[in-house]
Amino acid sequence: MKYCNAMLAALAIALGSSAAFAHHSTNGIYDETLEVELVGTVKQWRFINPHPSLLIEVTDSNGETAEWDVSYGGSAVAHLSRRGYTAGTFKPGDRLKLKGAPARLEGAHGLLIRDNPTYEDGSPVVVRPAAP
Repeated sequence: MKYCNAMLAALAIALGSSAAFAHHSTNGIYDETLEVELVGTVKQWRFINPHPSLLIEVTDSNGETAEWDVSYGGSAVAHLSRRGYTAGTFKPGDRLKLKGAPARLEGAHGLLIRDNPTYEDGSPVVVRPAAP
């Protein structure tokens, strides 16, 4: 009986952890074999859980404007806070340069970034580590 309970507990943990991994995984959503660079204007920055949200407007070479959803790969507020992000890091109208992996879905405007964006002129967005 103890063996059966232990096996059931192990199975529950394994299934639960794979579901959590799948929820936070970016596998299949972004083409991480490609890197694109975008320059755009911040439309909205929401520093909220479960995942902060950065929306930017990008105008392409044809003059077409699209709204891009920028993802930090499942990072929560706590993760980005440790990197120095705050609710005031980005403001509507800020011009940013970002590099990252584009969404795989044709016509989708999503970008997965791993590094901090810069301002359009290349200067760093002031992101300071949180105090210990």
